[in-house]
Amino acid sequence: MPIQRSSDQKRQTLREFYIELKNYDSNPVWATRGQAMLDFLDLIDQNFKQTKIWGLTSHDTLLLLAEDNWESGWFVAISNIGTTGYHFEYRMPEHKSPWPNAIVKGVAPTIQDSMGYLAIAMKESEGWPDNKEVNKLLEGTAH
Repeated sequence: MPIQRSSDQKRQTLREFYIELKNYDSNPVWATRGQAMLDFLDLIDQNFKQTKIWGLTSHDTLLLLAEDNWESGWFVAISNIGTTGYHFEYRMPEHKSPWPNAIVKGVAPTIQDSMGYLAIAMKESEGWPDNKEVNKLLEGTAH
């Protein structure tokens, strides 16, 4: 199932949001950031045909949810700062967390690496437990 924008942000789709960001102004960093996130959305759609993933945007960060409800909380956050790398954060489950609301951060150096990072974040956050598509991606990832 292609990633869907949360119904709590109905004004535009995720693609429309990142196209708007890409065309924001004459500063080329916005074009780079917007295009990088559009490319990332394409990879999500290619790799997750069955998995339900909803996205919210906070500024230009993509927040991934396991259900279409912003109050359910996000599990994974992805952003691009105008480089080839993708910044990831995921929330640690409470039973693994050393303190409340602990977050793990990392940077996938390339878009090719980003799906492996996403799979790890989705699994370790426990937002998509025992997910076949996540596990398939993890099989090809050394972690």
